[in-house]
Amino acid sequence: MTDWIKRTLSAALCLAMVLSLAACGGVDTPAVTSAEPSADASAEPSAESGILTGDEDIYMAAMGDFYDAYMAAFETGSLSERWAQMAIAEAKFLESGVATPMYTAGGCYAMSRMPFRAGGYASWLGDRVYYDQMVLTNEIITTEDYEHLVDMWYELTGTGTYTDSVVEYLTEKGYTFTDTATTTFDRVGTTWDFLSDGDYHDDASFIDYLYQYDSEGVLQPHLATGYEVSEDGLTYTFHIREGVVWVDSQGRKVADLTADDWVAGLQHVADAGGSAVNILLGVLDGLDAYVYGETTDFSTVGIKAVDDYTLQYTLTEECPYFMTMIADPCFTPMSRSYYLSQGGVFGKDEYTNAMSSNTYTYGTDQDHIAYCGPYLCTNVTDKNSINYIANESYWNADNVQIKAVNFIYDDGSDVTREYNDFTVNGVGTTIVLDTAQLEIAKDDGNFDKYVHIAPNVTNIFLMWFNENRQVYANVPDGACVSLKTEEQKEVSRAALQNQHFRLALAYSIDRASYIAQNLGEDLKYVCLRNGYVPGDFVSLEEDVTVDINGTPVTFEAGTFYGEIVQAQVTSDGYPFKVWDEETHSSDGFDGWYNVENAMSELEAAIADLQAMGYEISAENPVVLDYPYSAYSETATNQAVVLKTCIEQALGGMVQLSLIECQDSTENLNCWFNTNSGAEYNYDLGGLGGIGADFGDPETYLDGLLPYGDGFAIRKMGIW
Repeated sequence: MTDWIKRTLSAALCLAMVLSLAACGGVDTPAVTSAEPSADASAEPSAESGILTGDEDIYMAAMGDFYDAYMAAFETGSLSERWAQMAIAEAKFLESGVATPMYTAGGCYAMSRMPFRAGGYASWLGDRVYYDQMVLTNEIITTEDYEHLVDMWYELTGTGTYTDSVVEYLTEKGYTFTDTATTTFDRVGTTWDFLSDGDYHDDASFIDYLYQYDSEGVLQPHLATGYEVSEDGLTYTFHIREGVVWVDSQGRKVADLTADDWVAGLQHVADAGGSAVNILLGVLDGLDAYVYGETTDFSTVGIKAVDDYTLQYTLTEECPYFMTMIADPCFTPMSRSYYLSQGGVFGKDEYTNAMSSNTYTYGTDQDHIAYCGPYLCTNVTDKNSINYIANESYWNADNVQIKAVNFIYDDGSDVTREYNDFTVNGVGTTIVLDTAQLEIAKDDGNFDKYVHIAPNVTNIFLMWFNENRQVYANVPDGACVSLKTEEQKEVSRAALQNQHFRLALAYSIDRASYIAQNLGEDLKYVCLRNGYVPGDFVSLEEDVTVDINGTPVTFEAGTFYGEIVQAQVTSDGYPFKVWDEETHSSDGFDGWYNVENAMSELEAAIADLQAMGYEISAENPVVLDYPYSAYSETATNQAVVLKTCIEQALGGMVQLSLIECQDSTENLNCWFNTNSGAEYNYDLGGLGGIGADFGDPETYLDGLLPYGDGFAIRKMGIW
């Protein structure tokens, strides 16, 4: 399936870049919120039912301990202290039961025509594929050769010779290469304005970056030729490559690229309220004040075009991971002159007004953006095809490996078609085998010859519980209608606002059996993740002493983040396990599923709900809606497993109502294609990937902030 439509973020963290930088104190601040909770903020229930109604009340009741602990991280004295405090904050999030960690990408059987990490490798943007860097064979790579290439990558990383060595090795083995990639897509994003919205298309193919990661995970200069950092660590000065041009979708020049295009791009992100701006809040000087309306003067923001080919960023405080952010969309340029020619405007109010006019055409389709990247998009036909061609005006055109990229629509409903397309018709760079495809591969001999196990990456898929459900059918299309009575809606909402009830659900989910429906029994534990931030994402640079429930606890230099999370969870008396000391990992085991713990939490929840006037029993169960992809055999089997394990573990006192989504659009309209948390149409769901944009735990935890600042927390049904 598509590896470009929605960036779900991330692969293994490369610590070298962070650890080579000096540790700093409160090195930055979190995304500034538009309103701060008062010290005595209380969760006031509605007078009639005792159910919380306000977004802030719901958030603080469930996530108040997380919020307090997370804010404390920015008052620490060093980078290691900050990480330790963030680990404590994550423990509070997991203990809230707001969401349950499920799995990460990877840990699955796969076949590939793309050698290991030979499509570019961004260490915390791991699912992003750079087609211009990609090496692609006509033949499927054998298991033996693929595993040899994995070993080669670890041996040659940092030498700058991996890609050439891959080509040499595969040539000697008799493989041939293609300069055309053909793969699949299942949906078209809602906008071509990459900076205005998270639902963007393949921005890395169309817009180049200052720096980009190569196949060895090393940042290489692209639109910048170099940079300097001031002695105080607050000013980054980039030298912009001269002679780069912007073109339209037909390859016709529309403008020269200058440093001012980065200024225009960032202001547009801020004006549009694009989620890409979030990682720079609290980092870039003056940006928070502009985003939150304290000023309308963008010139006060710490980004400046010193001249046509000199770009300068000024930070609020020293930020040791700043260069790990540099391949994020907020650092992409936008042609100011082209944007204005398409009805674009600058200023937040001006942008809002322009969007309602018929003169604003920027980003409406592929013909209304300017390109400075390796490809042009020449065709988009929804539910049919998408086509790229190489941009002849691209500054590095001679080194673009893949000259054309063709996408064929596949909604995933026919696993046999996907398998045959890959093995027979050459469609796809890599295929991840579900259980049905795995059986086909075993029958036709491809399993023994071509299949390898893909490594885990840093993104995380969580099962979210909607505590503030407002709708019972999809807002965009009216599909996926709940069958619950009004009474059942009220009871389930009250139950999901109860921490004991949420934890009962978390402990009742047999995640390994759920995963087995997709990956098979052999691999059902491999990609199972027990924490939010990967436990080995960072490790302490120095000894740190933190307060855990009134006791000073010292963690030595080299202690992994996940070990600190576990220490707080254990001290708080929760029975779940997020970190394994022997494997030094948060993956590969199920530290949550426990029927005894589930029933214990349910009994506590029933007592709380009874005090509110709700009687829960097997005869009068809590009914929860779970929308699922009924067109997919795998998703259907997973839904049945989820229903069975929850209902059995909780003695029939919780009933899961499976709501059929007839196609991928209906599925995404339940939660993804929505304008706010209030439009999320599920009681449990929202299994979208969350991953890293840069090399600090903040990249995950910021998604849990209130007041609309946290992109993930909307899945609670708020903001």
